[in-house]
Amino acid sequence: MEWDGRVVLITGGSRGIGLATADRFLSAGASVVVTGRGEASLAGAVARLEDAQQVRGQVRGQVRGAVADVSSVAGCRAAVAAATAAFGRLDLLFTNAGGYESAPLAEMTEKLWDDTIDCHLKGTFFTVQAAAPALRETGGCVVTMASDAGLLGMRGGWAAYCAAMGGVVNLTRQLALDLAPRVRVNAVAPGPVSTEKLHADLAADSYGGFQGGGFEGGGDAVAALTGTLPIGRLVEPGEIARAVYFLAGMSSMTGTVLSVDGGTSIALP
Repeated sequence: MEWDGRVVLITGGSRGIGLATADRFLSAGASVVVTGRGEASLAGAVARLEDAQQVRGQVRGQVRGAVADVSSVAGCRAAVAAATAAFGRLDLLFTNAGGYESAPLAEMTEKLWDDTIDCHLKGTFFTVQAAAPALRETGGCVVTMASDAGLLGMRGGWAAYCAAMGGVVNLTRQLALDLAPRVRVNAVAPGPVSTEKLHADLAADSYGGFQGGGFEGGGDAVAALTGTLPIGRLVEPGEIARAVYFLAGMSSMTGTVLSVDGGTSIALP
């Protein structure tokens, strides 16, 4: 698929998977808007993406940053408005914003539950709702961020996250029906991805957002986690970016959940 002249909106695009995906589409000629909740982190992300373009010697698309918190309806609408105001159209929405905080059953608070559901499930729905008119105009598409946690349960206190991701998985299928045939909607479902946040949480023994996440802190935690993966290593952010790029370009696919998880969804630890 040719991306020159096309516009991509990536929520949660200032680091990790979102940043890698922004770079992938910029390298293909798209203009990209990345959103996040902090001006400083967004400015740093935009600078890194522009530097990468210069290194490639290829500046076809442009990149913009926009502050938006998609846990509120107003934030979802602001994210979409930023993209259409900057470039006048929208061809792809990647609803990437989120985290993986959770807590054991007895320690789950109402705030943590609400924050998790709002960011992932509510945020996905209302960002797609806001983007739908612009996507219908271009015949664009949506890729939602799901997770292997939306396909199976996880030991160690992941109730809120699994509930949110399970919701995103089936919401993706419903949105694919609601927006057909003009707009396609698919999901990418990663397992553990080698992001700065994951490594920091493993080092702090807080993987999953709570103490006792199942892996000892430090370098041994990385080895313990990778030892549970059939491929024997963590998935890289760039690999998720390539999966998003694939889904965006496959005009025959809608309502699909694509697992890019190193095999976590086929093997119990």
